[in-house]
Amino acid sequence: MKISIILPTYNRAELFLERAIDSVVNQSYKDWELIIIDNNSTDNTKVLVDSYKDKQIYLYGISNNGNIAKSRNLGIAKAKGEFIAFLDSDDYWQANKLEKCMAVLTSNPGYDGVCHAEYWLYPKLNQVIKKYGPEKYFNYKSLLLRGNSVSLSAMIIRKRNLIQANNFSENSEMITAEDYDLWIKLAKNRTNIAFTNEPLGYYQIHGASESSNISKNTSAIISVIKKHLSGERKMLRLALANCWKNTGKQYYLNCSNYRSCKAYLKSIKYNYINIEIYLLVLTTIIPAEIYKYLTYKKSK
Repeated sequence: MKISIILPTYNRAELFLERAIDSVVNQSYKDWELIIIDNNSTDNTKVLVDSYKDKQIYLYGISNNGNIAKSRNLGIAKAKGEFIAFLDSDDYWQANKLEKCMAVLTSNPGYDGVCHAEYWLYPKLNQVIKKYGPEKYFNYKSLLLRGNSVSLSAMIIRKRNLIQANNFSENSEMITAEDYDLWIKLAKNRTNIAFTNEPLGYYQIHGASESSNISKNTSAIISVIKKHLSGERKMLRLALANCWKNTGKQYYLNCSNYRSCKAYLKSIKYNYINIEIYLLVLTTIIPAEIYKYLTYKKSK
C-alpha cells in the first residue's frame, strides 16, 4: 500500500530539510511518495530537492501566508496513497519507521492509523525518550480536557479518514493548533488509531521558545477548545483550566517564572478545586534551571 508523505517547508534547506528528506529516501519500506510543499522559500530549497533526482519526490509551491494548514491540505489533495504520513521539515525518522507502522496496519485491518513514540532531541542535552501519544488519551473527552497527546510527525492515517474530518482547519485563529483540532475531529469520528511505544522518529526541540510563541499557541488552543465545547459550560471551564496549567508549565520551562505563575492563576480562575495547580504555583519560586538539571539527571 502506498504511503503519501507530506512535508511542508520554508527556508529550511540550510538547516534540517536534507536530514528529513534523507530519512524518507532511506526507508526500508519502498512504496511511498514524498510531497514537499514549499512556502516560497528564498533559500536553495528547490536546488536541494531537485538534486535527489528521485521520481518519488514531488515539489509544489504555495503562498500560505503563515498558515501551514494550507500547505498540508494541498499535500493531502495531491496525495495518491491510501495512507498519509506527516513529517515536519525539522523532524526525521528511523529507516524502519514506515515498515514497522505498515506491519501494524496490515496485521490489524480494523485500524485507520498508527502513531509511534519518538526521541525528543534537545539542543543542549542528550536524547530523551518520550512516550508520546498514549492510546488512553486519544479520545474526544481526554483530548479536550487534557490537551494534545499526539505528535504530527509520528502519525500515519488513512486519507479517507482525513477527508471525512475535513482535513486541517485553515481558520487563522487556530494557527499552531490545527493538528490538535484535527485529532479532536478524528476522535469524535471514532477513528481507530493504533499506538506503539517503540520510538521510530526524532522530534527536534529548538532553543528556548519565545514567550510570544507560547502566548500565540495558547490563544490557538483556546480557540480550538471553544469551537468544540461552545455548548458545554462545565467541560469548557475544565478544559480552559488545563490549557492554562499547561501554558504555565511551558513558561516555567522557558525560565519565565512570572508568566508561569500568572498562567497558573488563570487556571485557578477556571477550576479552583484542583490541588495540583496550587503546588505548581509554589514551584515557580524555584529557578527553572534547577528543575531542568534535576529532570535531566533523573532521565539518564
